[in-house]
Amino acid sequence: MKTVMKFGGSSLATASRVAKVCTIIQDKQTVEGEAPIVVVSAVGGITDALIEAAQQAAQSGIDREAFCQTIQHIHADIFSPVWNLGEVRAFASDLLRELDDLLHGIELVHQASERTLDRVVSLGERFSAFLLARLLSQKGLPAAYSDARGYIYTDLRHGGARILFSQTETAIRRNLDAGLTIVTGFIASTLDGVTTNLGRGGSDYSAALIGAALDAEKIEIWTDVDGFMSADPRVVDTAFVLPQISMDEALELSYFGAKVIHPQTLIPAVKKSIPVWIKNSFAPEKTGTLIVREAIENPHPVRGLSSIDRIALINIQGGGMVGVPGIAQRVFGCLAKNEISVIMISQASSEHSICFAVTCEQAATARHALQQEFTAELQLGLVDCIELVENQTIIAIVGEFMRGTPGISGKLFGALGRHRINVTAIAQGSSERNISLIVDQADSRNAIRTIHRSFFSTAPVANLYLVGLGRIGATLLQQINALDKQKYTLSICGIAEQQKMLIAHKPIDIGRWQDELIYSGVTTDLRQFAVAILESNQENRIFVDCTASEETVQLYPELLARGIHIVTPNKRANTAPLTLYRQIAPAAKQGKCRYLYETTVGAALPVISSLRDLIANGDTVVRIEGILSGTLNYLFAGLDGKQPLSAILHQAHEKGYTEPDPRDDLSGLDVARKLLILARELGHPWEIGDIQIEALLPPEWFDWDRQEFWRRLPELDESFEKKRRSAAETNRVLRYVAVLEPDGASVALRQVETASDLALCRGTDNLVHFYSRRYQPSPLTVKGPGAGPEVTAGGVLADILRICADVDL
Repeated sequence: MKTVMKFGGSSLATASRVAKVCTIIQDKQTVEGEAPIVVVSAVGGITDALIEAAQQAAQSGIDREAFCQTIQHIHADIFSPVWNLGEVRAFASDLLRELDDLLHGIELVHQASERTLDRVVSLGERFSAFLLARLLSQKGLPAAYSDARGYIYTDLRHGGARILFSQTETAIRRNLDAGLTIVTGFIASTLDGVTTNLGRGGSDYSAALIGAALDAEKIEIWTDVDGFMSADPRVVDTAFVLPQISMDEALELSYFGAKVIHPQTLIPAVKKSIPVWIKNSFAPEKTGTLIVREAIENPHPVRGLSSIDRIALINIQGGGMVGVPGIAQRVFGCLAKNEISVIMISQASSEHSICFAVTCEQAATARHALQQEFTAELQLGLVDCIELVENQTIIAIVGEFMRGTPGISGKLFGALGRHRINVTAIAQGSSERNISLIVDQADSRNAIRTIHRSFFSTAPVANLYLVGLGRIGATLLQQINALDKQKYTLSICGIAEQQKMLIAHKPIDIGRWQDELIYSGVTTDLRQFAVAILESNQENRIFVDCTASEETVQLYPELLARGIHIVTPNKRANTAPLTLYRQIAPAAKQGKCRYLYETTVGAALPVISSLRDLIANGDTVVRIEGILSGTLNYLFAGLDGKQPLSAILHQAHEKGYTEPDPRDDLSGLDVARKLLILARELGHPWEIGDIQIEALLPPEWFDWDRQEFWRRLPELDESFEKKRRSAAETNRVLRYVAVLEPDGASVALRQVETASDLALCRGTDNLVHFYSRRYQPSPLTVKGPGAGPEVTAGGVLADILRICADVDL
């Protein structure tokens, strides 16, 4: 039994690609021991060039000689080994003369009729099929050239004719029965010999018609993709090749935008139960996708997703439609009369409205036609309006085994709901093989990624862009590297420090990130870093800001508004001037993404989330008191008279508890920022200047360079020892305490009772008391480690994983 092979224009676009096609055909004949029938398209780009030339000739004339020479040179370059053969030159001359005559005729009448255009574009397939046949013959594979106009018959509709099946099947069997034959795809003729074609993608259809007529063993469609994918890989970077799908699934996916195969191709194959292979001519070693009559079970009831952009939704509604027979017939009859194709229909059971989708190109015509059809009803108010919503995307999820599987719809719409993606219309047939929905085109990429992740990902996925590779950032990378890869898929796609940054085309090897940054990094430009994130097509992108920079914070509103999640321990955004701060939450809402900053107060402690819970459940917080600096608590808890403050500060710095410049801690500004973050969570419109701050250093100490500060630090030991002894005389200890009340906030060094919770706070622990209407006189208390790169990085990682797992915060 024969194999029918089809090669598209991209497979024939260069000499090297044609050479690969010859190898594939030779291997096929060697392995199977029988010569295949090979159907070919025109060389890539030729069909479009021919159409453009014809249109130009009709409008303003064309340099016919130059254009014919261009067509000749393209084919001569690709098929150079046989171009100078006598019969090739003669055949090419005949075709080029025919092309010149056709273009001349178009120029004379200033019109490119559909009939003439069909003849013009037929030259592309006739060129490629003849030249490939001669090239194979020269390589020792005798091949015959065959013009399909002699046996694929159609009606007289030009630009996409309809097949005359009975006559075509008989003629194919009579003309194609033995030997390696190279057939022109796409083109056909009427029974009277008038040239027609099968429309765009018609070469696939040609191959299927031939395969069905000859009862072929299989049909192979060789193209430039690896097969049917679970989704468009340009949108979903985790999309994968489907090894096997049913013919019904392939039809559904093709209809809804999976541009792998012409939808009509499968109809003849389905009737004869002929399997169809989709193979990649650029990578013939890859398995491809096998399309069979009946699907086999697999772990995923949803087999794949496809989509169509530039869809318009038209909604006809009105109380006068309810219970009135013939409304739907009038709607769709009117559309059919105006040759408008309806892609999807959705109607409420109340009959109050009918909603359907058409292409944006046909939308205005469709609405005008319906306004004409329902003029009387619109005037009488029986039809309220004919609404048009453009720039929509239709997304279809397809799977043979969706039928009878509970929870598919719940999982689909639950995932979209969690990502705040609005669905404007829904349709599902009784076969349950396809659920189609329409979303705004601006949401389409996010919707497709969300759906794909929901049905195919076994582990939460995130693509991270990390800025700040100091102690916290470097520790975060170590913690990510130690994660169970079976549970989480976190890819580092970009890293940046002060001097260098790296945007990677594939995930950065976390174990070698320093080397990759050194050898492949470029000078840091945060604006370009942000642009790279925005232009990437990855799903679940997270910008992780582990700096203390004000410059990175300026990027937040744009990133959030464009759908990029942000996780950060950087306090600068939530303590920025109110003009910037008030942009952040609306931007996150606009982008339908998360902005998580738990680690800005208390490292990994649930300080902010606890405060939010109190507010959310209707409680009223009247006072917050606590120790908000692990660094300063380490300093004063260790000040017990046995060693001076300068020595303790050195220890804290070496352990990574302090800021790179410890004066940022000793200024009290870091604690004030944390208190301001909590104040703003409570709704106080305060700026940092509204917080009373007691600095632990004299003002002039902040003017020195860091080296001078460390050199002169011991000068402070005596004054702090006096303060410690003064407190001890009244059975008290020193703690740096933050207090927030409705009428104000302060951070200061205070003497506290040795038996108090504040005094018992040791090491780098933080402690926060929330006094509220419900929690008093005993407060709600949060206590635990509040400093150190391991703890803070762990809190950042926890926020990242919350986003991955779609946890609603």
